[in-house]
Amino acid sequence: MPAASPALSSLDAETAVEVLFDRHQLRMLRVATVLVGDPAAAEDVVQDAFLAVHAGWDRIRDKDEAVGYLHRSVVNGARSRLRRRSVVFRLAGLRQHDQISAEDAALQAQLPRPLMEAIMGLPRREREVVLLRYYLDLSERETADALGLRPGSVKGYASRGLAKLRAVLEPAAGPEEQR
Repeated sequence: MPAASPALSSLDAETAVEVLFDRHQLRMLRVATVLVGDPAAAEDVVQDAFLAVHAGWDRIRDKDEAVGYLHRSVVNGARSRLRRRSVVFRLAGLRQHDQISAEDAALQAQLPRPLMEAIMGLPRREREVVLLRYYLDLSERETADALGLRPGSVKGYASRGLAKLRAVLEPAAGPEEQR
């Protein structure tokens, strides 16, 4: 039986962020990838979030709950990235590249394409709630805290988001798969 890892509050900033990185980096990267739609930008968002946790370690009140701060940082970083991207596309008329690297293709393979497209088609709040609540398996309270919402709002966004996903994905299933 592996030894239990020490509480984050008992660790220095460097070690605590290493532990957080080992435990949560892949999940944060997956969520950021779905939120921003670009694996390279998602890596930047997640890296910035971990850097922010490290830089602000002394200001985090409940260090054992630092993963909540990390969730908020990733969501806020993804929002900022999307805002900047929309301004750049609007002002410069830039197009996204049609070719993707092997690394990008591997990351996109984490979620089935129809599911990824359906999630990306959701309004921002619904997409964020569905990802945090069901992909990261956060509680309603943790999701609400990460997004700055009330738990009742999380329930509403989750309900609407899941209903839209079902409406998009279930017609695609054949008669055998719908049972």
